[in-house]
Amino acid sequence: MSDIDGAPPAASGMEASIAPVWLALAALAASFFLQLMLLVPAALVTLAPAAVFDNWLFWGAGLMAFVLMAWLAQPSWHGSPQRLNRDQAPRLYARVDEMTDAIGAPRLHAIAIDASINAGALEEHRGVSLRPTRRVLILGLPLLRLLDTAAAEAVIAHELGHFSRRHGRLGHWLYRTRAAWTAWAAGVRQDEEDSSPWDRAGANFAELFLPWFSRASEAHSRRSEFEADALAAQWASPEALARALLLIEVAVMRQGEASASLDLDALRASSAPPARWADQPVQALVDNPPTPEEIAEALRHRQPHGSHPPHRQRMDALGVVGEAIDLRPPSWEESAAAQWLDGSWSALCQAQGPWAGVGERLSWAMAHEALVAHEHDTPPLLPERPAPSDETAGRRLHRRQAEAQEAIEHGRVQPSDLAPSQIEALRRAVSVNPAIVQAWLFDVPVEPPTVAVVLRVDPERMIAMKLTIEQVATTLALTMGLVLPAGRDWMPRFSYMTEGLPPDLQARVDATPRLKG
Repeated sequence: MSDIDGAPPAASGMEASIAPVWLALAALAASFFLQLMLLVPAALVTLAPAAVFDNWLFWGAGLMAFVLMAWLAQPSWHGSPQRLNRDQAPRLYARVDEMTDAIGAPRLHAIAIDASINAGALEEHRGVSLRPTRRVLILGLPLLRLLDTAAAEAVIAHELGHFSRRHGRLGHWLYRTRAAWTAWAAGVRQDEEDSSPWDRAGANFAELFLPWFSRASEAHSRRSEFEADALAAQWASPEALARALLLIEVAVMRQGEASASLDLDALRASSAPPARWADQPVQALVDNPPTPEEIAEALRHRQPHGSHPPHRQRMDALGVVGEAIDLRPPSWEESAAAQWLDGSWSALCQAQGPWAGVGERLSWAMAHEALVAHEHDTPPLLPERPAPSDETAGRRLHRRQAEAQEAIEHGRVQPSDLAPSQIEALRRAVSVNPAIVQAWLFDVPVEPPTVAVVLRVDPERMIAMKLTIEQVATTLALTMGLVLPAGRDWMPRFSYMTEGLPPDLQARVDATPRLKG
C-alpha cells in the first residue's frame, strides 16, 4: 500500500475495471438520453402545430417556445454560496494564493463560505454552458472555527488538489448524471399514480442504470480523494490532514445526532438567535471529548453514496494511526477563523448560519414568545417529521394531508381542544410575526389528530419583508413543535387579506375566537 506518494491503495474488481474514458462515455450517453426524455415531450407540444399548419409564424413561435421549455426543463444544480471579497478576508486570500502557487494548482476565481462543517471544490458553469468555468473554494464557517491553521491548510490543500488534478472535468459529468437520474426516479416514485408512462419509462431506466453507474463512478471518486489526500499530506503533514478529517467527522456526527434538538435555555433567554453559532461544534467537543466508540465509528464512516473512502482506509494511506490522534479542538486564538477572519468573523456569522434569514429569525422570535408563555413548563421539542420509509407510506401521507386540506376548505373543523396555556403560547407567537394579520385555531377530525391554523396574511408586508407564503409557514414550524403534544400533527391554511375564505370555512371562522387580529 502506498504511503503519501500520490497513489491510492490498489484497486480490484469494479474499481480497476472501469477506465475514466469509459466512465465519461457512459455519463455522456446517459446525459444525452436524459435530454431526449426531457425534450421529446416539449418538442411534441411546441412544434406539433407548426408541423400541422406548416406556416413560418407557427414555426418561429414553436421554436421559441421549445427553447424556453427546454431551458426550464433542465435540472438545477449547485446553489450560489456567498462569495468573500478580498477586502473581507485579505489574510485568507493571501494564504490560499500562496498555497495555490506552491502546489501548482490553477488560481481560484473566488472563495465562498457556507454554514457547513465541510469544504468543497466547486467548478461553476462546467459542462453545457456558454459562460467560462469558474473555480470556487467553499469553506464552512464552523469548519474554520473547528480547525487550527495547520489542519485547515491540509483541508484547503486537499481541495486545491482536486483543482490541480483536474478532477472536476470528469467528476462534473459523473455527479450531474447520478443526480439527474436519481431525481427523475425519486420524483416518479413519490407520486407514481399520477405519473405518465413516459415518466415511468425514465424511472425504470434509472433503476436499472444507476446501481451500476454509481458503483463505477463512485470508485473513480474515491480514487480522486486518495490523490487529493496525498497532495494535502505533502503540503501540510499526514497528521494534520488526519486530525482534520476526524475532527470534521466527529463534529458532523454530533451535529446529526443533535439535529432534532435545540438549546431551550438560549431560546427562552433571548428573542434573538445566538450570534456565535459557529462556536457550537467546538464547544460540544470541549464539553464532551470524543469517546473511543465515536472515534471507531468515525474511522468506519464515509460520506453519503460512497463517493469518499472510509476514513480507516484514508488513515492507512496516510500512514497514521487514527486512534492516536489528538482530537482536542483549538482555542479561539489558535483557530483558523481567528487567524484568517478575525476582523470579519462576527459579521460573517450573522450573515450565515441556521438563523441568518428574515424567516429564520422570525421563527426564533416566535418560538421564544411561546417558551416565555411556558415559563413554568418545558414542552418537548418534537423532532422533524421523518420522511416516509417507503413509497406506499409516502402515498398514504399524501392522501392524509389531502383529506385534512379538503376538510379545512369545507369547514369540517372543530374548536381546538388544546390547553389554555398552549393556546396562549400560540397567541403570543403569532403576535410577533407582522406578516400574519389574522389567525384562528381548529381541530380537524382526521387521523392522525391534526391542528389547523387558519391565517390571513398581508401581501404588502410580506413583500417588504421579502417573505413568501412558504417562508411564513416555516416560521410557525418551530413553535408548533414546541407547543403541540406528541402525536398531534398540524397544517396551515393561508389566504391574503385581499381575498376571502370559502363560505363554509368563513362561517366557522366567524364563530371562533381569534388568535390574532
